[in-house]
Amino acid sequence: MNSTWSKLELSKSKNISQNNDYSFGYFIPNKLQRVMILIGKKTILKRGLFRSKYAKLIMSLSKGPMDIIFRKCSFRLWNENNLIEYGLLLDPNYNNEDIDFLIHGAKKNSNFVDIGSNVGLYSQPLALASPNGRVISIDANPLMKLRLDFNKKSSNISNIKTINLAVSDTSGKGSLIIRKNDIAIVALDENTSGDVNFSTLIEILETNNIDEIYGLKIDIEGHEDKALVPFLLNAPKKLLPKKIVIEKPSKNQDYAGCVKAFKELNYNLVGRSKNNSFYALNVHEKT
Repeated sequence: MNSTWSKLELSKSKNISQNNDYSFGYFIPNKLQRVMILIGKKTILKRGLFRSKYAKLIMSLSKGPMDIIFRKCSFRLWNENNLIEYGLLLDPNYNNEDIDFLIHGAKKNSNFVDIGSNVGLYSQPLALASPNGRVISIDANPLMKLRLDFNKKSSNISNIKTINLAVSDTSGKGSLIIRKNDIAIVALDENTSGDVNFSTLIEILETNNIDEIYGLKIDIEGHEDKALVPFLLNAPKKLLPKKIVIEKPSKNQDYAGCVKAFKELNYNLVGRSKNNSFYALNVHEKT
């Protein structure tokens, strides 16, 4: 573990159960917050370093969390260093390109997998797009599971299965580490003892009776090779995702193990956004 990472102390997180006794809509932005949000959405304040500082300022102007709507989905936001929530608050197009790539061409009964689901930025819109399919939302941070559970209930979404596990190339126990004190940037440390369970993706999918996947998104802070490559190389052909959105470690580079597996299985790189790469399975070639 290098100096930029530290052990995640969940005990320091805010008491989500207490504030979730209040139904969605109780913590709507006040008048001043609404004005500031509107300004942020229309200016440079919605971008980069400006966004986190401005979002924190907005949320500090009221007690408790904040309830908002994004892509017709309900989200309760917490002023607790989560870059995903800051994007939800201030950027009306936040990760839309990535989400739309996964949704395009999906059927009403398509299944999706969201590894590193956080509060449901991807999971909720994917579930709405395929109401007769299932979304398997996996996050190692138990706090994120609780928050997504609340959000999906508030959105009246019933086809998301939230799973509190880390994903790797084997099963075991480890701990979670955090970077920049941001609970959206959390990774699994398998080399230390802890109470975080991790498992393989194939085991998770088998347990939940998933035998076909249309789209998969993965963002687990550098653990992508260990989580995804064994699954891709050993899964039945039918289970291979048609589309994959994967976090990229640098501007025009993807994780080496995943790149090798993608090439072997005839996945084509079809685009990139600011943070992610888009891959599509070439179904016309042998796999």
